Amino acid sequence: MERISTHQFTVLSAAIILGTTFMNSGAIVSGAAGRDGWLAILPGFALGIPFVFMVFSLIPKFPNKNLIEITEQVLGKWLGKGIGLLQVLIAFYFGALLMGQGLDMYSRTVLPLMSHYVLVFGTFIVVAYLYVSGIEVLSRFSEVVFPITFFSLLFIAAFSIQRFERGELFPILDNGIKPLALASWKVAPWPMEYLLFLAGLLPFLPRKAKDLKVLKKNALKAFVLVIAISTIMVIVQIMTFGPFETARLTYGLLVLGNMIEISRTVAGVEAIFTLIWMGVLTLKVAAMFFVVAWGLRSVFKLKGRKVIGFVGLMYVFIPLYSVRGMNVVVEIELLDGYFMLPFMMTWVVVVWGVDRWKRRKKSS
Repeated sequence: MERISTHQFTVLSAAIILGTTFMNSGAIVSGAAGRDGWLAILPGFALGIPFVFMVFSLIPKFPNKNLIEITEQVLGKWLGKGIGLLQVLIAFYFGALLMGQGLDMYSRTVLPLMSHYVLVFGTFIVVAYLYVSGIEVLSRFSEVVFPITFFSLLFIAAFSIQRFERGELFPILDNGIKPLALASWKVAPWPMEYLLFLAGLLPFLPRKAKDLKVLKKNALKAFVLVIAISTIMVIVQIMTFGPFETARLTYGLLVLGNMIEISRTVAGVEAIFTLIWMGVLTLKVAAMFFVVAWGLRSVFKLKGRKVIGFVGLMYVFIPLYSVRGMNVVVEIELLDGYFMLPFMMTWVVVVWGVDRWKRRKKSS
């Protein structure tokens, strides 16, 4: 079985956690908490850290098993398969929606006249290649994509300073705690998207006791990196556009990219940023593709090109013919809030809690 190193795990985790969330995080948190939206990033992402540690605690007890297989042992075969099927359905639809988000982003900004078929099939070819090549190649791809994405965001932040309106961030908490809590709750599903992927990734991770400590430490590093860059980018948008305009702009960072000028000779570089960010979007779509394949293998013992071909066909069909335009962003938010968040929180807590209860009962 393939294994990835702890370093590859760190970069892959950071890339999946960041994913596409930075693209519209400013609009989401500012719409809920106004100028205090940037404060919601830390508690929203931090909510996922205890659940990640709960999953890690299961690795030594159930080596070489993913969370579906662990659930079957802890809760029973049929309940485990039912939960696994839900995981597959959520990952399947979420991955297809991410394909649609990439299409929406390109269509709105730099390539409004390009054929949608070219964009969707081009993205899917890369996704299929990453899946066929295996999890190690996906990890190596993240080592290329994440640093470029990270520094592209810092580049935008640095060249936006001249446009800052410092008074836009103050006064802090002028609307109280309730809007901030609501904004944090809207951010909370984003680390759960990573947890959905981690549930299937477990068999590919190092499982020695010393490696487990490193994995926990590195997962925490990944969260800190993503929290820092996400907070910075929301602050940049609020200080540049103001909270109301930030909430109105779905892809505010692309607008910022279009505003950047370097020595009055280089301008309108949002096309470059869009191309870079499509890399991390493709990575996350591929991650969901892996989750679907792992789930089908664990629940139904299905594998092979026919199954993957069907999944791939639906990944192309949904963004082209089913959910398009602004509906994609709305659909992702609904899926995150009503399915992703409660499902992953409940699944991890129940499996972790029942396993601990059974072990205590045996030892007593």
